Amino acid sequence: MINGINTSLSGLLAASTRANTAANNIANAYNTSLPVGGDRNTATLQASRAYVPQKTVNSSLKNGGVTATRVPVSPSSLTVFSPDNPVSNEESFVNIPNIEPAIEFSELIKAKNAYKANAAVLRTLSEIEDTALDIIE
Repeated sequence: MINGINTSLSGLLAASTRANTAANNIANAYNTSLPVGGDRNTATLQASRAYVPQKTVNSSLKNGGVTATRVPVSPSSLTVFSPDNPVSNEESFVNIPNIEPAIEFSELIKAKNAYKANAAVLRTLSEIEDTALDIIE
């Protein structure tokens, strides 16, 4: 019973990490920065960096369950032509995070389904425990 609870709790935590990672990526999908080697006169523009997107990698635990780890996406940014962007370089290029919004939304859906499944397992374990206690009494 305890192993089932630990496994489900680790699944809930992994789903939460997956959802948080995808949400951060979506929120920062259009964060632009000066391409490497670019030069600007304003300190704030020089200091700005493109958001480094992450992905979630799940690993099985020895005694059951899963752990979620965030790892950076490689390559982390793409250089695109954007002449109207205030941080574009002399050639009108900026860096944007290497994020595909459709993939990030599918990650949110995966996280939601994993969360629901693990919550259902915890409910079932609770019902089994209640039934066992009723039998004992």
